[in-house]
Amino acid sequence: MSLVMGSFTSATVGAAARLGIADALADGPATPADLAEAVGADHDALVSLMTALTALGVFAKDEDGRYTNSPQSELLRTDHPDSMRYLTALLCGLYAQAAAGGLTEAVRTGTSVMPHAFGVPLYEYLDKDPEAARIFDLAMQDWARPIGAVLAEHVPFENVRTVIDVGGGNGTLLKAILTAHPHLKGICVDRPDTCRRAEEDLRASGDDDLVARLSFQAADILREVPAGGDLYILKNVLHDWSSESGVEILGNIRRAMSATTAPEGAPTLLVIDPLAEHDSGAAFRNVIKMVVGESKARERTEADMRSEAAAAGLQVVSITPCPADLSVTACVVAPAPQAA
Repeated sequence: MSLVMGSFTSATVGAAARLGIADALADGPATPADLAEAVGADHDALVSLMTALTALGVFAKDEDGRYTNSPQSELLRTDHPDSMRYLTALLCGLYAQAAAGGLTEAVRTGTSVMPHAFGVPLYEYLDKDPEAARIFDLAMQDWARPIGAVLAEHVPFENVRTVIDVGGGNGTLLKAILTAHPHLKGICVDRPDTCRRAEEDLRASGDDDLVARLSFQAADILREVPAGGDLYILKNVLHDWSSESGVEILGNIRRAMSATTAPEGAPTLLVIDPLAEHDSGAAFRNVIKMVVGESKARERTEADMRSEAAAAGLQVVSITPCPADLSVTACVVAPAPQAA
């Protein structure tokens, strides 16, 4: 029953994230009436939700019957440095709805879940639902923040001038890298609506330095990737795509790298994605890919990664495990075969 009822647990936490309850409690305890007013909820319905959430330990209650944040709910605050608010809203909301509505048919037919649940693939759905697209962008920000800090600290950027993040969402990863390395410029490549929202948010931030060094370029990465980068990054992108589409994306990056004259040696690509050998969530990874990915998307092994890279004209230099069940695969353009 614990497994069967898990969807209700997920739904309650997702609702708390969407409502912004942790933000409303950031300044201290609140009575049920005050909290309901703060988040724009019905009093009795909110009490029902909070009763479940306090029983789960997500929130707490003080001796006066007021609701308070707990160490767990602090992670649902928008301003927490390790915030999971929007990632929680996405996983417990759109993705959970898709799985509930389409997983059975996807297993029967061997196709992806989203068209069975909503009639269209994920990105087409986001194009039609601005609020879902906004939450998706912010969830990708939550996902990118930790790895951005790791890359900023551990990747040598001394001989890099321009970093191009392919499928980089709203630029969170690039912001971390550019903030740590003031000599860099960054180009974030993503879908047109994502780039538009991200550019508007960046200009509204008032960060003139990042405005000057970070730009957004809309592109269909299955067709083209801009040239001009000394370092290319492809983070949490390939896992949404089949092996065939993955080779197309990698091939487009290889063509962009081949067209680039780097001041200090050849451009490098860092592919950051789960690989089965270093993934503690491997048992569920393919189910997740069925929900959010293209038909036939499956988790890659190191051998798969090397094979797809080679098919795209790239040579794998190294594969390094890193936090959050990810692996960093460093690639360069493969040397041209020598004539016999």
